[in-house]
Amino acid sequence: MANRIVIGVLGSCEPAQVERAIAASGIDRTQLRVLTAEDPTQEHEDSPISFVHLGEFAPESLDEEMMRGTGVLSDFGGMSVPGINTQESGFSVFDHPEVADYLKGINIPSGDEEYYNEAIDDGRCVVVCTCDGTACDATVQALEKAGLANVRTF
Repeated sequence: MANRIVIGVLGSCEPAQVERAIAASGIDRTQLRVLTAEDPTQEHEDSPISFVHLGEFAPESLDEEMMRGTGVLSDFGGMSVPGINTQESGFSVFDHPEVADYLKGINIPSGDEEYYNEAIDDGRCVVVCTCDGTACDATVQALEKAGLANVRTF
């Protein structure tokens, strides 16, 4: 069976607490990454856990970012009405653009993706593990027992 992803949320990104939780889970730490919006510290660097520091995401379009806040009409979308005469019609104008897509490239449903992205924005860590076949059930149980929340397999 192909590799799958198990993902869950840990309330703290403090390296010692993450290390304790992962050690309690019994999961091989080479099989996981811990996503955090925190800036890297020496404790993160010294940790045996692989932290991925997401930091600030670059804007999708640098020219749009350069014009933002200048007061130019295009700064506010020009003469267009969102959802009516823009290229993107529909309900996408009601999406949550303030939530960064940290999990881009991981194949999980958008509603679930939004939850994990918001967890990162709120200062929690998202633990992402790879597993194979029946090992995924044991991985989910181990992470839940270690105190992670909303542990799911994708």
